Amino acid sequence: MSPGRALADSAPITRPAVLESLPDFRDDVAACAAREGLEPDRAENLALALEEVFVNICRYAYPDGAGAATLICGDDGGDFVVEMSDDGQPFDPSVLHDPNLSEDLDARPVGGLGWFLVRRMVDDLQYHRRDGRNVVRLILHHRPGQAT
Repeated sequence: MSPGRALADSAPITRPAVLESLPDFRDDVAACAAREGLEPDRAENLALALEEVFVNICRYAYPDGAGAATLICGDDGGDFVVEMSDDGQPFDPSVLHDPNLSEDLDARPVGGLGWFLVRRMVDDLQYHRRDGRNVVRLILHHRPGQAT
């Protein structure tokens, strides 16, 4: 990807949906964020959000065997967008309720905390099913004074 490349013009990167692919996906997002001038703390939040999304793909999208995940990132109308997709089991994170953080840890149901944190690390989290694929978009809006 070249500096300032629009999301629509960015080349998708597909790797096996196994945890060993995570460092490479994180490196891809870090490089793209640096080219777009994203502030380091925001880029790290985005990398952590991507990690949670990808780990969920590895654990839940392909219950019958290995699959793949595809990453694309870049500028989309002034926003920095990371899109991760897979053709595994449909899963819409927007149906998850926020956990009750005041509840005792032993009383809380297992699961959902990761998606709660993802929603806090990005400005917008979008999910849709497109052409038989789960598509998760992690969006950071450009802020005044931030490089575009």
